[in-house]
Amino acid sequence: MSKKYSFKDLTHAYFLEKSKLYRAGGYRAAQPLTRNVSDYTSHFFAFLIDINVCLLPVYIWVIEFLLIICGLIPPNFFDLLFYIMFALLFVVSVIGLGFFTVYTKGQSFGHVFTDLKIVRMDKREVPPLTLILHQALGVGIPIMVIGYFFKTPGLILWWLANGLCVLITPYQQSIVDLIFHTMTVREPLEEDIQFDPEILPISSKPKPETIPQSVKTTEVCPIDLHILSRYSEDGYYDVEDLFKQAKEAGMEIISITDKNCARANAAAVRFAPLYDIQYIPGVEIDTQYGDIRVRVLGYYIDWNKDIFESIEAESLRREKAISLERVRLFEDYCGIEIDTESLLSKSRFQTITPYDITTMVFNNRRVRELSFVKKYLKEYSDEKIAREHFMKDVFGQQGPCYVPYEYPSVKDMIDAIHDADGIAVLSSWNLDHVSDQEIEEMMQFGFDGIECFSPKLHEETTTSLLKIVKAHRLFVTCGSIYRGPNKPKFKLGDTRCPEKALSLVRIMTKAAQ
Repeated sequence: MSKKYSFKDLTHAYFLEKSKLYRAGGYRAAQPLTRNVSDYTSHFFAFLIDINVCLLPVYIWVIEFLLIICGLIPPNFFDLLFYIMFALLFVVSVIGLGFFTVYTKGQSFGHVFTDLKIVRMDKREVPPLTLILHQALGVGIPIMVIGYFFKTPGLILWWLANGLCVLITPYQQSIVDLIFHTMTVREPLEEDIQFDPEILPISSKPKPETIPQSVKTTEVCPIDLHILSRYSEDGYYDVEDLFKQAKEAGMEIISITDKNCARANAAAVRFAPLYDIQYIPGVEIDTQYGDIRVRVLGYYIDWNKDIFESIEAESLRREKAISLERVRLFEDYCGIEIDTESLLSKSRFQTITPYDITTMVFNNRRVRELSFVKKYLKEYSDEKIAREHFMKDVFGQQGPCYVPYEYPSVKDMIDAIHDADGIAVLSSWNLDHVSDQEIEEMMQFGFDGIECFSPKLHEETTTSLLKIVKAHRLFVTCGSIYRGPNKPKFKLGDTRCPEKALSLVRIMTKAAQ
């Protein structure tokens, strides 16, 4: 005889499985709420549902009060019913909401219906005790305390203050979110989840010998000179968060090199002595040599120079122009209209990347049925691979929606870094696709060093770069290109620099001494 499961068993299994999927890779695809109408609407509906559930005892008491007025319940029951209502209000709003959110692994009553989830700032799940305190202080206790002492006007003022906080914070954070360093995200679609083999359920795990090398832990290098903060489009963490992580990892020297932006350095130089970490001011700039795109890293720069403000402004203008042209070409190519404003509103830097458009296309059930998308889904059984081929074919250099654009010249940006009293280093970005001869040619512009160790480089490329460094007597640097959960395969301190080569990197870290 088959076992019958209760509704409680089934719901518990449902939320437990969702949590496993989220922890196994779903957190990477979860989308923080941004300042757009759709996200505001979902967040507001979730709030209304939670408030109405918590106020159920009050609604019941109002009905009982009306029955007393009508004479259907004796008046002497008024005080008793009021205290019962107050006790139930405490149980539901202060205790019940918090424990339900723990039971669902981060979803309140309203969040279940709107597919939202309360998570930490790194998009990981929130510990149970924090969830209970978050919900109690955010909903239950204000209803009990403010409602009791200040009545309805007090509650309205509290909710207006929270609403204002949600409107002005980038991720729609409430006052309690700011206290507990949490935020609300949209749960990812199942097809967007990239699983982490170390967190998958036992039945789903590959054997240890089949786990790709890229997901195995690597030794943390004490020097990491290529880290990106929230000042970069694909960076995630604030400057201080990066210092905290570097301190916990036992790192000695770091540099934050945001793309086309030197703003992080002002805060970084203040945090460095507090965390007892040597900091080298840095930046990374998009450049061009002929028809080859490369990036130039600048170290020891005077970030207050006007040139860096100009580089940032020009980069933002250029990337937005590329984004709009990319959308136009795609609309002409496929015959469908893109919601440009919605995509731009979700980007802090007002850009629309090939990845953004590809994700939008594959997540739309109607568009997936169109021939230009369906052929990829038929050809590749793995949807992730289908998306990659679609993006390459449509937006790659030979694709119909490729947007060519001129970047600043390598020489001009090297000169700008030197004018800012900095050291110019050739970034590892894209160097696997640049020939040794082309790198040799670029050395004539005055490079001071090359980033020889990085997760971006093949071993053969690293070997070639070290030969060039030796021939030209250049500095050697290493960097992880760490960006946080937005690019989880890059880990802080994973620079691929062997211990015996650290002495070469340390020469550059003493350049200003």
